Amino acid sequence: MPGTFYIEQKKVREATEKLRGRTIEDSAAGSWHSGTAPSGEAGDTLLILGEPGVREKVHSLLVDIGGLTPGATITIKLFTRINGVERKVYPPPGTSWVVGTDPDGVWVINGTLAIHDELRVEVESDNAADDGKGIGYTAVVEEME
Repeated sequence: MPGTFYIEQKKVREATEKLRGRTIEDSAAGSWHSGTAPSGEAGDTLLILGEPGVREKVHSLLVDIGGLTPGATITIKLFTRINGVERKVYPPPGTSWVVGTDPDGVWVINGTLAIHDELRVEVESDNAADDGKGIGYTAVVEEME
């Protein structure tokens, strides 16, 4: 049928564009030590990936702690809703990084993580000098259809 090939080719191209994913890079300054994040825990929100009711794959999440105070202990936490109730899903107890001792780049997600709602990333520092400092991040995400 005339025109059918063009329509199908357009659908394939649109689907392929979604599969390419996108890279989100930015930085944020926050009250990493003195703040109270939306979870009620110490720290502040670094970024939010995803949105309610939209399924996405997060392939990678890197967080740069190199600009924080040497010797500070940093905890990176992930929160999402499970059956409508927000829960901490990462890290296991005792997981933290020390600025200047551990690598500056923390690979928080390395592999495919499917999300169905917001995935909030919070950061906490045990050093008051880190309040107001910028923390960089890079995430690679892809729409699911």
